[in-house]
Amino acid sequence: MQISAQTLLASQQQAAAIQPRPAPGFAAALEKSGGFEPLPLKQTAPVQEPLAAQPSAPARLGAMIDIKV
Repeated sequence: MQISAQTLLASQQQAAAIQPRPAPGFAAALEKSGGFEPLPLKQTAPVQEPLAAQPSAPARLGAMIDIKV
């Protein structure tokens, strides 16, 4: 498919001229509500205790590996 440079320039200019518009009711609703506010949420899951510390790595790399052939 081949297009001319003139067609390409015209399509780029048309695409640049088109700007997305927000939904008409969104801006009005946002102004009425006073902006964004945090939701009144409460903790429902029980609080978990922190995990136990992981055991330290072996002194020598590969000390825990037992390879038998």
